[in-house]
Amino acid sequence: MINNLLILKEKRVLFAEDDTITRQQMSEILEMLFAKVYVACDGEEAYNMFEDESPDIIITDIKMPKQDGLNLARRIRQNNYTVPIIFLTSFAEQELLFNAANLSIDGYLVKPVELEKLTSMVCTAIKRSPQSDGLVILGKNLYYNSATKELYYKGEVVPLGIKEQELLVLLIASRHKTITKDEIGKALWPLDPICESAIKNIVLRLRKKLGLDIIISVRGIGYRLDTRDLPK
Repeated sequence: MINNLLILKEKRVLFAEDDTITRQQMSEILEMLFAKVYVACDGEEAYNMFEDESPDIIITDIKMPKQDGLNLARRIRQNNYTVPIIFLTSFAEQELLFNAANLSIDGYLVKPVELEKLTSMVCTAIKRSPQSDGLVILGKNLYYNSATKELYYKGEVVPLGIKEQELLVLLIASRHKTITKDEIGKALWPLDPICESAIKNIVLRLRKKLGLDIIISVRGIGYRLDTRDLPK
């Protein structure tokens, strides 16, 4: 779940709701989960925001003035079949959901919305988005975000120096093979003579930052990531 929540921190959500209290409460929650929240009071305003801002996910009430959630989804699906759409409904509106069968809706949340159900559904929905790549799992609670160039451990950013960052990216890019010391030296210090002590020091520093023993020394050759438990 942590890696999915980190993905949400890079995403922008469009939230449409005509009820003032619900709109305010939900907006505050979404602001904790997403990088940017666009808020609309009705379906027409929501569609205009969608065209202007191209959000990564849409959460909309199914019943709204000017244009309801069903018509909003229909207009969006005319040209966009990939953006995830989630409906907010009440029990009294369940019959309306039958009309959404061909709209590729990613889920339905019954009001009042529970935080756990909200986070679970948006994480599931965003996974099918073509722009949800970027996180590399390095170990338990350890992730590297290739989009933002940040290392996370237990949800917290681990600061990396420039050379530590370059070495980590190099190891990740070649995760299924051993990188020689010459390759590391040329990548990190392209204009300087290769210095084995400098390479050893930067490896030691990165190992300490990672907190997990996942950089393996291959005697007489170089280094590689321990990929035994990593996704292929």
